[in-house]
Amino acid sequence: MKKIYILFLTVITCSPILSQTDTTINTFSQVHQRFGGGYDTRTVVDTFIFPSDLSMYSKINVRIQLTCPTGGCDPWDRFANLKIVNNGEDFEIARYMTPYKKACGWTVDVTDYRNMLTDTVILKSFIDTWVNPAWLVTYYFDFIAGTPTYNYVKIDNLWQNEYLVYGDTTQPVAPKLTPVFISTDLNVQQAIIRVVNTGHGQGNTNNAAEFSSKTHYLLFNDDTVFSQFLWRTDCGNNPTCNNQQGTWQYSRANWCPGKAVDPDDFDVTSMITKGTSEKYEYKLAEYFNSCSPNNPGCTNGGSCPDCNYNYNGHTEPHYKIHAQLIQRSNLPMNTKNEFKTIFFEAQVYPNPTGSVINISANQKIKSLTIFNLLGEKISQVFSQNIISFEEVPEGMYFLEVVGEQNKTVKKIQKVQSPPSN
Repeated sequence: MKKIYILFLTVITCSPILSQTDTTINTFSQVHQRFGGGYDTRTVVDTFIFPSDLSMYSKINVRIQLTCPTGGCDPWDRFANLKIVNNGEDFEIARYMTPYKKACGWTVDVTDYRNMLTDTVILKSFIDTWVNPAWLVTYYFDFIAGTPTYNYVKIDNLWQNEYLVYGDTTQPVAPKLTPVFISTDLNVQQAIIRVVNTGHGQGNTNNAAEFSSKTHYLLFNDDTVFSQFLWRTDCGNNPTCNNQQGTWQYSRANWCPGKAVDPDDFDVTSMITKGTSEKYEYKLAEYFNSCSPNNPGCTNGGSCPDCNYNYNGHTEPHYKIHAQLIQRSNLPMNTKNEFKTIFFEAQVYPNPTGSVINISANQKIKSLTIFNLLGEKISQVFSQNIISFEEVPEGMYFLEVVGEQNKTVKKIQKVQSPPSN
């Protein structure tokens, strides 16, 4: 298990009796994310220990720090994000864009993910870099003392697509951005649709999608209820990460180099009917990219200097979309991400193993699931105290142990089975 360092900071309140304590947890620390020279750590995954009782924390922030390895930082602006792997599913909790060849940092509010940021947590950090040495990445989670506004939060993914091609009739959007039906909880007190969408690609019609402002639409039960204007004009106003190289000051489709991406939260509390299934859709603005190798009418040297994508000045227009339905309440909800206050202890043995793992716990075990280091589910069994690793290749894995009221994750090493006599 990775060593976790916890820093306690005392916050003095006006109360003569009580004092509360902030907690900072350092997860990934100076992790080298790079590509090339025999390395591919564009994605890194690890498991960390977080506080078990979150009832005394009102807010959670993640501080993201990028520093330059020996040899310098990546000279280009890159898409990057941080995810939680929860029950085998990825949840994006922070998105940012790296600066042009400069060390910088940001702070992102991740309070809504509090019910996932407890006990044993699997985190996945990604930077879309294609160079080496690239970046050293550090994340600090700051738990701020106080009374939570909501003790329970249920989060459902609506759409997750990090390469949604835009304006190409040979690659229609509709099959990849289908309507989603989700039942709201009977105890929900506030419902939010969170959409994080950024445009990428250039040298196309209207210079889409990075340098083209578009308005997209959110539909609720077939009615258009919100619009999202995808354009950011404050890139040049960045006192924490200014004087970059490159075109960092230019306006872009909802992002800036060297800044975190701000989500758009749409409040649908007044629209939902508790306990019923609602329909959610996200519609992109109409657009056709005539400057594409898939457009038979495109000719080189006309409106398009080159119809073919060259991965330099002419790159395919696309969006990176993550959207979630966030339900908040101070009453318990029927959710796999409920507020955890009951201590759960599980022991696994033998570890390392060549064949099977035995599990003992202080709660009845409901399920055992093996995940690889990328958070992909390998196998799952229910209501047992033993799980087989015989068909699993050698290497490191995560074993999620789900009890009646809580869960934990253990890191397991699979080794070659000893020969039988």
